[in-house]
Amino acid sequence: MAKNSSSSSKASGASKAVAQPGANNSAKKDLREFEEELAKREIALIEREIKSLRLQEELERLRPLSGLYRVVKSMATERKMDALLETITRETQSMLKCDRCSVFVLDADRSELWTQVAQGLIGTRTIRIPLSGTAIVSHCARSGKIINIPDAYKDERFDPDVDKKTGYRTQSVLCVPMRNRDGMVIGVFQVLNKLTGPFTSEDEDWLEALTTVASGLIEQAQAYAEIERFVDKTLEVLAQTIDKRDPLTAGHSVRVTNYSLLMGGSLKVVQEDLDVLRYSAMMHDYGKIGVPEAILWKNGRLTPEEYATVQKHASITFDLLNNLPFTKRLAAVPFVASCHHEKLDGTGYYRNLKGEQIPFLSRIIAVADVFDALTSVRHYRNRMPIEKVTEILDSGRDNHFDSACVDAFYNLPAEQVLRVMESEREQTTSEDVSVLKAVKWKRMVELVSGATPKRGEEDFKNVFDRMYNFGLPENYKPLD
Repeated sequence: MAKNSSSSSKASGASKAVAQPGANNSAKKDLREFEEELAKREIALIEREIKSLRLQEELERLRPLSGLYRVVKSMATERKMDALLETITRETQSMLKCDRCSVFVLDADRSELWTQVAQGLIGTRTIRIPLSGTAIVSHCARSGKIINIPDAYKDERFDPDVDKKTGYRTQSVLCVPMRNRDGMVIGVFQVLNKLTGPFTSEDEDWLEALTTVASGLIEQAQAYAEIERFVDKTLEVLAQTIDKRDPLTAGHSVRVTNYSLLMGGSLKVVQEDLDVLRYSAMMHDYGKIGVPEAILWKNGRLTPEEYATVQKHASITFDLLNNLPFTKRLAAVPFVASCHHEKLDGTGYYRNLKGEQIPFLSRIIAVADVFDALTSVRHYRNRMPIEKVTEILDSGRDNHFDSACVDAFYNLPAEQVLRVMESEREQTTSEDVSVLKAVKWKRMVELVSGATPKRGEEDFKNVFDRMYNFGLPENYKPLD
């Protein structure tokens, strides 16, 4: 039995030995197929990488075009010069992959180039350079030619003192003149330090194309600014014609406007609404043109009939302003201006509006109007003690005044409030109110009312008293 088993085992081994070559061939075939599949995948991966690189190159090639499109698109959204210049410089920096960009605008009257935005220069918002100066942008504006400098420190036109002052290291510089429709130079685009080396001729072409578009936008923004300045000045003159009917109320509208804008900034009112606030505050008393001077100039308290006549100025304000062709952006001005005597509890005039029915901007003006009226000299009374003014504002919370607006006023720097208040005088005090820059108005009133001064506040009350009482007659008796 043992022999048979041994023979069987040998036969089985022989059989395996015979089958081995076939197994090897199969393994080799599998390996070859695997290698072929791996090679195919590798080729496919390489092809995808090539396509990706080509796509990336195409995107890089089109990036300036995309930036140009975004700048053009800003035409529909940016009319203010500051915002427009920020958009242009940001997109130019992205287009050309440079470290910094500045757009210098020519001020022909002053023969200067100025830039409102200088990216990276912390604390610098406006730079002015003489057109006749030695700066590279001045050379570019005078010559009207592109200047491309690969190494600034090797160019005699570059002034290294600028870098010394700012701590910046200028390497490459590209300046392109900006022309108006008549071909006159109106500014210069300056880009610094391309991230991948010197600026190329292709960069020059892209920047030149951009200046062509930007020049139109900048001219449009300048024209818009001129119109705004004209409208501002016109409304200011109209408001002053009302104020100056009575010398003692002169400047009231301007001060109310300035107080309102300070509060609006504190309350984070958006720019578009700040414009509505400015015009509304400026014109809030325009309806007083319909109030007889005998009532406006009266010494002493008004009778109920006279007061009813004065109240009509709010409705007259609306009717007069509603006839002015305000743009859609400023369409709310007549309504906002005419609501400054409304009260939250509905007891105001002339519409008897309540709470949220009263425009928020009108609620801002209401606080500014009352504060200025109480802190100014009038026919029938002198300035009210500032503590009493504060009591009136506080007692009017949530029935007359919006508490948020009162708080916004209290949180204003005392220096700002006093500078607006001081502007009512023909002769200004020599008191330096800048020392009150760090103290809030509410704290200033607390100190005037007798609060114990903290370190550094010891002289604040004296500064305020000297300013507030400056120029008042010897027989001055404040309204109680």
